[in-house]
Amino acid sequence: MVSNLRVAEGRLQRTQIRKLLIVAVMLALAGLGFVLGRTMINQQAAVVAPESDGLAPEVSQRIKEFRRVKLKDGHKEWELVAEEAELVSDQGEIEISGPKLAFYGGDGRDVEVKGAAGRIFLENGDVQRIELSGGIDVTVGDYFVQTDTAIYFQNINSIAAPGEVRLKSSEMALTGQRMVLDLTTRKVLFRKGVSTTFESAPKPTPVREASSTGPQVP
Repeated sequence: MVSNLRVAEGRLQRTQIRKLLIVAVMLALAGLGFVLGRTMINQQAAVVAPESDGLAPEVSQRIKEFRRVKLKDGHKEWELVAEEAELVSDQGEIEISGPKLAFYGGDGRDVEVKGAAGRIFLENGDVQRIELSGGIDVTVGDYFVQTDTAIYFQNINSIAAPGEVRLKSSEMALTGQRMVLDLTTRKVLFRKGVSTTFESAPKPTPVREASSTGPQVP
C-alpha cells in the first residue's frame, strides 16, 4: 500500500515538472518573439524614414497656365498670365516664365508688358511687386518701349525700368535711363540721359492748279 502511494506521488511530481518546463519554454519563446519583432520594426523604420537633414528646406508647387487678376471697385485693374509658375512657400514668392502683364484703364487694356521670366513678391497673400526680365516689351497706347527689366510696384501703381529704355512712336524715337510710368496718370518720366529724335514729316507734293483753258504745256 505504501509503495503504491509512493509510485503515484512520483508520477504526480513528474507531471508537474513537465508542465513547469512547458510553461518555461513558452515564456522563453514569447520573449524571443517580442525581441525579434521589435528589432524588425526598428530596422524597417530605419529604412523607410528619410534623414531629416536631407530634406529640402523649401516646398515648391508648379502651376501650368498661371493667371492672377486684381480687381478694384468691381473692375479689372490688372491681369497677369504666365506659361508656368512655381510657388516657393518659405519665401512668399512666385517664379513665372513667359509672363504677360496687362493694365486696364477707362477704355480697356491700354498698357501691356511682356517678358521672358519674372518673379511675384507676396505679403500675406497680396501682391507687393512684380519683376519681369529678359527682353521686356511694353506697349503704352501708341508708344512701344523696350528695356531689360521692368518692375511693377503695387503701392504706387507704377512701372519702373532701372536700365536703358528705348521708346518709339510714329513721330519720334527716344532713349533714356531709369524710366517711371505712372499708371494712374499714364505719364512717362525719365530720370537720366534722355535723347530724342523726331521723325521728319514728309514734304507735301506741290499741286499745279488747273487752268480754265486747259493744262499748260511747259
